[in-house]
Amino acid sequence: MKFVSKLAVLLTGVTAVTAAADEPVFGATDIPTVFFFSKSDDKNRVDYGLKLDASCQPVGDEPLFPYWREFETQPPGLHTHTLKFFEYAGYGVADQRVKKLEGGKSEIAVKLKALPRDIVVTVEKGEGGRCVATARAVIGGSPNVQLLSAYIKLKSGWSVEYVEVKGRTNDGRNLAERLMP
Repeated sequence: MKFVSKLAVLLTGVTAVTAAADEPVFGATDIPTVFFFSKSDDKNRVDYGLKLDASCQPVGDEPLFPYWREFETQPPGLHTHTLKFFEYAGYGVADQRVKKLEGGKSEIAVKLKALPRDIVVTVEKGEGGRCVATARAVIGGSPNVQLLSAYIKLKSGWSVEYVEVKGRTNDGRNLAERLMP
């Protein structure tokens, strides 16, 4: 499986994340977490944030971006930093295309570098004018499932045992699919 093998290569070089990397800067209308990846060897995770303007429209041609959110520092989850160059091989965005829709909505078609899923992020204004983004993908053979996260179970030697993609159906049921190497 492409995702699992690329991720294993990435993880062989990642034993600790340093605080020396640049912190991402979020604007008032940006969405810090659309979905995230966690892994079994620590509590830190890679979140995928979204840059939006005041009218909840994606900013630029590459508005979705990955960054580290650390939960092993104090206070948990508040320390963030950008990915290192080599970390983009496993967690980076391979392609994204922004499309404006009627009614002020937008769609971003996303392909991650290693996850074998087409992801579509819909962005719109929600209650109180707040920007809302929902990522959707096929999970467990079911189309149009809200993508919440992916959990990477590591084996010894930094190899990947499995990846579990997690989501929620339109009727509120949790759904997961396990990808094996």
